Amino acid sequence: MTPNVSEQDLLTFWRSVMDPKRIGMADAIAGEIGAYTGESVPVVLSKMATGEKDLKDLWDQISPDVSNPTSVADFYREQFTEAYELANWHCGGLGAAPLSYAYAANFAQGLQLKRVLDFGSGIGSGSLCFAAVGCEVHAADIAKRLLAFVQYRLRARGFNVLTIDLNEKRPSARYYDLIACFDVIEHLPNQLEKLRELSSYLRPGGYLLINLMEDSSNPDRPMHISSAGNILSIIRQTDLVPDWALRPVDLQVLVRKPLGRIWNHAASWKDWLQGT
Repeated sequence: MTPNVSEQDLLTFWRSVMDPKRIGMADAIAGEIGAYTGESVPVVLSKMATGEKDLKDLWDQISPDVSNPTSVADFYREQFTEAYELANWHCGGLGAAPLSYAYAANFAQGLQLKRVLDFGSGIGSGSLCFAAVGCEVHAADIAKRLLAFVQYRLRARGFNVLTIDLNEKRPSARYYDLIACFDVIEHLPNQLEKLRELSSYLRPGGYLLINLMEDSSNPDRPMHISSAGNILSIIRQTDLVPDWALRPVDLQVLVRKPLGRIWNHAASWKDWLQGT
C-alpha cells in the first residue's frame, strides 16, 4: 500500500521535477526545448501559448482517418507541434498541472516498483518523475521527434532512459512492474485492443496506471478519437483486475492477474446481476 499523499505534496514533487532550479516551470521547460531545438526561450514560450490551437489546426489540416490506426500514427510520427502543447500543459498553462505522473512516481516508490514503462511518453515529463525516484525507465512513443527529445532531456538531467520507437519495435513482454499510460488511449482507435497489449508487457502482478474516460470527446481536441464507454465493462474484457483500494481520483489502478480473465468473467456476471 502506498502512503497517502496530498495533492499539495504531489504538486510540490511535480514542481521539483519540472523546475529543479526554481526559475519557473514555464521558463524551465521552454529552456529545455530551446536547448534542443536551438530556439530562444521567448520563441518557445510563444509556441507553448498557442500549442493547443496549433495542434488542433494541424489535425484539421491533415484530417487523419480516425478509423485507420496507420493514418492516426502518421499524424503523430514526424510532428513536433505537440511538444509545445504538452509543455504548456505541464507547466500549468491550461489551468492545472497534470499530477497523474507525480502520483504514479509516488506509487512506484511506495511499492518499490523498479521497471517502469512510460507508454506514450510525450516530452518525457513522466519519465523524469520515475527517474527522480530511482526507477529503470523505458519511454515508448510513436512520435519520433518527441522521443528523441525525451532522450535528450533525461540525459541532460543525468538520467538514463531507454527509448522505444513504437514504429519499429514493441516493449518487452511480461517485463514491467508498472506501466503508466496517461492521456494516451483516447488518441487511439481501439481502446480494448490497446489495454490487452499493455497487459502483455506487465509481469504477473504488475500494475497498469491509466486514465480511461467514459466520454473523452472535446471540440478543442479532435485528436480524442475514442472513448472507453462503460469503464468497468471494458476492463472486464482483459486480464487486468481493478485495485479499488489503491484507486486515486481520475485514474484506474489495474493489476495483471494470472487468472485475471477468469476473475473478470465471473465478476462480469456479478456486475450484470447487480445492474452495474
